[in-house]
Amino acid sequence: MTCALNLHDLSIANLTVGGGDPVALIEAAGESGFGAAGLVLRSAMNKPLAREVIGRPEVIRAIKAASKATGVRVFDVEAFVLRPGIDAASFVPALETGAELGATHISAIGTEIIGHDSFLSEAERIDLFSRLCEEAARCGLHVGVEFMRYRDIPNLAAALALLEAAGKANAGVILDVLHFHRTGGTPQQLGACPAARIAYIQLCDAGPVAPPLEALPAEARGGRFHLGEGVIALDDILDVLPDGLQMVVETPVTSEAALTLREKVASAAEHTRRFAARRAARSSEKRQAC
Repeated sequence: MTCALNLHDLSIANLTVGGGDPVALIEAAGESGFGAAGLVLRSAMNKPLAREVIGRPEVIRAIKAASKATGVRVFDVEAFVLRPGIDAASFVPALETGAELGATHISAIGTEIIGHDSFLSEAERIDLFSRLCEEAARCGLHVGVEFMRYRDIPNLAAALALLEAAGKANAGVILDVLHFHRTGGTPQQLGACPAARIAYIQLCDAGPVAPPLEALPAEARGGRFHLGEGVIALDDILDVLPDGLQMVVETPVTSEAALTLREKVASAAEHTRRFAARRAARSSEKRQAC
């Protein structure tokens, strides 16, 4: 990836603010310079959402109005969990709502292995994922598979294997750099991954010490670092990725837990600008050295 990071080309993840009002997120994204935002339509955990959108016409109208007023598009909607007891038909309301809001992508994740003892077989997972892709295609949506060490799609290889087995054209891998780093991924591995297999990338940074398995969910949901403030080889990762790949800033930071939604978005924007400036300066120095 040779192009400069432009905040207007980036999306802000809902996880950065820890949930909240989707209209407020879109408005804050516009104020801070982001060009897109991600929304949660289905919970990744077995509990109700703080702000329900599906089946709420007034909320849908408000989101669409905020998007039009700010120019901030809805990039992705989440989360579609591949777990026992789920039928692909149950995904349809969220898919249709996401499409109505203008989203182009959704995220699919596996079942969390901590606290669960029932999982899909490989054949069941492939079948459910394939059906999800088919329903998503009817809504014009691209499906991203996000791997996490603490779920039963644990790493890049497992995600790629699922894509290969399903054989759906509207599917790819979500590269969350935290999960990639915590599973021992390297930039060289990414360089060997077909560009068409990557749906989009989620950017953050991380501390030098990996938490134990049972603490990884807490790190992912609230203990990430801002870009350039940790040990993830972000420059090396970005260098091997193709231009034009959608990037998402996902930085729920522990020390910012008490900030307001707008303050969290503004902080994410400011730290991303700083990282982008440092990256641009390093690229310029490399060119001059050549």
